[in-house]
Order: sequence, then structure tokens, then C-alpha cells
Amino acid sequence: MRNFKITFEYDGAAFCGWQIQAQGERTVQGELEAVLSKIFRKPVKTIASGRTDSRVHARAQVASFKADTRMKPGEIQKAMNSLLPSDVVVLEVREVGDDFQAQYSVKSKTYRYSVLNQKVRSVFLRDRCYFYPYPLKVTVMRKAAKFLVGRHDFKSFQAHDPLRADRGTVRTIKKITISKEGHLIAIDITADGFLYKMVRNIAGTLLAIGSGQLPLNEMPKILKAKNRQKAWDTAPAQGLCLMSVKY
Repeated sequence: MRNFKITFEYDGAAFCGWQIQAQGERTVQGELEAVLSKIFRKPVKTIASGRTDSRVHARAQVASFKADTRMKPGEIQKAMNSLLPSDVVVLEVREVGDDFQAQYSVKSKTYRYSVLNQKVRSVFLRDRCYFYPYPLKVTVMRKAAKFLVGRHDFKSFQAHDPLRADRGTVRTIKKITISKEGHLIAIDITADGFLYKMVRNIAGTLLAIGSGQLPLNEMPKILKAKNRQKAWDTAPAQGLCLMSVKY
């Protein structure tokens, strides 16, 4: 059996997230495994760097799988892209060592949350950004984001999930940048790992601070509270995109 690492991108608008679900909803994992099973003529199990939720996108998601094949990585990539639907594409296939596992070998990930900050919504960006028509002070958002950099307990930014209730909530945010180009605002967060809906909860809180609904000095208080009720509303899924995974 050979071990393969695939890097791929997808438009999450028509997917119910990454992970295969019991009711047969359309998922990215389901599409990939159906194609791989067709290529290798036997069931193939994929392991991703992490799950993404419904309507969340990825520019460079990573997964690994094992297969008994003589095909070259480039041939596998070509075969997959000939069979995959138009909203998923494989960017690279590499053969890796047996010790590589897409989820547990991760050192850091970068997510981007995109906001369209103008008075009129966009037809073309409706599935790519969160339309936010209210004035925002990006400089204030940047100051608030600085409180989050470093190793902290991010429980205040974790959405409830019974399956993850017993897991630790300490993570290290290595970098947060907030950039603005025209009416588009990008919140980029790099960390060694993320809690359930952590980026979207951080984005919602930063937007509340940038719009003046929350004072700047609330951010360290929210972080210290370790209480989800202290943070702001969860920002919508369509603004989130997995940008890169480092190993």
C-alpha cells in the first residue's frame, strides 16, 4: 500500500461540509471517495487536515489516503480531475511516507474570513463574503485582534458541540492580519489548531468591535471569561475559507 497526500480546492456553496453524513447529504469527502473508489476499483478512505462546515470554502485543503496501485501521482491527479464535479479540483498529488497522516501531522493552518463592507450587496460575491453594510473601523479591529495572538484558552470562541465537549480548548494563534482593499476586508488567522467555529466567532466579535457595538477593551475580558455567551454572534459560513495547511 502506498500513501498519498492530495491538495485540493473546493467551492463550499453547494456542500454540506467536508465529512460524509448519515443522511447522504452532498459532501466533499463523499465526492472524493466516490472518485477514488472508481479509479482504484475498491473503497478508499480519505483523511483530511480537518473538517470544514457547510458552505465553507477551501483554497488548499489537504487529505491523505492509501492505495495499492502502480499509478504515478500525476496520473492519479489527472484521473481524479476528469471525474470530479466542477466545484472540486485537485491541485497536487504526492506520494509520502507511511508516517504522514493529513490530520495529525498538521503544524498550522490559515483561515481567511472575507467581509464585503459596502452599502449594496454583490450578486457575484454572495457565496464568498459576508455582506456587512455598516461602517467599520479596521484600525480598531486590528488593535482588538492583537489580544488574541499567543497561546490562550479560546473557550469563549468555541461553538457548542457534544462530540468535542471533552477536548481541550487551549490553542496558539501565531498571527492575525486584517487587510482592506477597496470594500473587501480579509481577516487572516494562522494557528496550530482551531476549535469548532472559532474563526467565525472571532470574526463576529471583531466586526462588533469595529462597528462600535462592543468597546475595544472587551476583547481581553471575553478571552479571559472562557464563556461563549460573552463573545458576539457567529459570522456566516460563506465568508470563511481554508487558505493553507502547513506540515
